[in-house]
Amino acid sequence: MAFIDIKQRFRSNRLPGEAALAGDSLHIAELRQIFDPLSVSSELQLNRPLVLLAFSNRSGSTHLGQLLASAGDLYGFREDLNHQTVRRRVTEENLPDLSAYIAHVANLGSKPDASFGLKASAQQLRLVRMAGIDQAFTETRVIRIRRRDRIAQAVSFWMASETQQWTSRQTDSGVALEYDARAIRQYLKAIQTAESALDLVLALLPYQVLNVEYESLCEYPEFIIQRVRHGLDLPPMTTEPSGWPERQTSEQKTEFVARFRAELMHEWTLS
Repeated sequence: MAFIDIKQRFRSNRLPGEAALAGDSLHIAELRQIFDPLSVSSELQLNRPLVLLAFSNRSGSTHLGQLLASAGDLYGFREDLNHQTVRRRVTEENLPDLSAYIAHVANLGSKPDASFGLKASAQQLRLVRMAGIDQAFTETRVIRIRRRDRIAQAVSFWMASETQQWTSRQTDSGVALEYDARAIRQYLKAIQTAESALDLVLALLPYQVLNVEYESLCEYPEFIIQRVRHGLDLPPMTTEPSGWPERQTSEQKTEFVARFRAELMHEWTLS
């Protein structure tokens, strides 16, 4: 009887990441309040490829997007599906529906014969497919960036949330941070859920996926960018690395990461 109960319990359990994809996320729920219906007209044809940059928070997506957009045949890689960004632009530009919005953002900074880059979380990837956004482009490919060191990612996420300093180009907020292991644990859990959701949605969607590891990008930026471009069937990039953006880092972040890792290892010590 116990064996049957266990089987029934496993049948009822969701797959890792499935809960994050079920129903409406905050972004999609907010977008439903802006657009009715939440879909793109089949008449919208933008005649350029779409490159989706799949990410979880603090995975290095902004850094990678800036590197890719420094070439003449790629542009965009903004968070144009963020509900706050959508609401602001719809209001400013008086855009009547989702089709008009996608056409508008795809035109921002557009270059002839260039691919349009769009950052997307797991829920936003689901939106791109379900709302038919991808059907407005000639083809869709995905670049997925992830960090090997998720503890460092969680600390970075927590620090950025507390200071509201999300990029290296922002002025230091001056907010003093005190180490908070409980908060870091919660951010680590959120990242693990988001990455599991990406695993699941990318297994379901019919896109070619190019994988990028953040740590490799930081150590070998030229090589990684050239590899991604090759995967997108683009010619080698000729931009000098000296003109590329810098990633965020700090001694305090390094200290917090080391402390959290040491504490977690201590908890796991065998008695």
